[in-house]
Amino acid sequence: MSSVHAATTLALWAAARAGGRSTDDVLAAVDAAGHRVGVRAATAEVAEATGLPGPGSPTAGSMSLLPLMLGGGVPDLLLPTAGDLRGLPRGGDITVPALDAGAVVVFPDLEIGVVPADGQWRVHSCRGSHPALSLSEANAEIDGAMADATHSLVALDIARGSDQVREHVRRRMLAEAVDFPHGTPTAASALLAKVISLEALLAVASSHETAAVTSRELAVVDDALRPLNSAVRAGRRAAVALAARVLVTESVSRSRG
Repeated sequence: MSSVHAATTLALWAAARAGGRSTDDVLAAVDAAGHRVGVRAATAEVAEATGLPGPGSPTAGSMSLLPLMLGGGVPDLLLPTAGDLRGLPRGGDITVPALDAGAVVVFPDLEIGVVPADGQWRVHSCRGSHPALSLSEANAEIDGAMADATHSLVALDIARGSDQVREHVRRRMLAEAVDFPHGTPTAASALLAKVISLEALLAVASSHETAAVTSRELAVVDDALRPLNSAVRAGRRAAVALAARVLVTESVSRSRG
């Protein structure tokens, strides 16, 4: 499972915990995301502010994330990539590790960002923010990028794939599937499922497991997929943003209904 999968899981289940979901359910989901080495503050300043162990100290267990979940407000998933660092503070110590991981969960009320890295949850100061698209905007962006990419690839007859490629896609989709908390809006879970499917396809295509052969064809693949990659990241953020807002406010009432 990827760091993006881990951060997505943390954002969703942190929102569910803030909305009243049981500690056991939340910790089970977070631990299942694969980062079980522990939790550590990235700097002495963050350690002092949060009570977490700092650099050089033994890591704390995942239970130490619970105060962040309860006091951090609606969690925000950021997906930084080269050329797009929106939401991260300029010059902050979180920038490089967040970029390496490709994901960070921001708890805005505490100005804290949690990065999944090397099997750990590393906690940094993070005062940035970047609003997510609405679901309708995200779906429209994905659909437009898909249409453009399909047109470019089909025009060169390089959109074909073997049974082995399809199996790679299937396995990646299964590995990246998210355990949704009860009460997640159907529209959000549907968009996230769509995103996961497209990410699996993009991962295979980006490794050039298509019918592209020449350097020109490979360049066409890369150019065609770049906007779709961006749209898919925006779609994941939109789905998580909606789900987090709903889970924070409605988790308890829905679980009792």
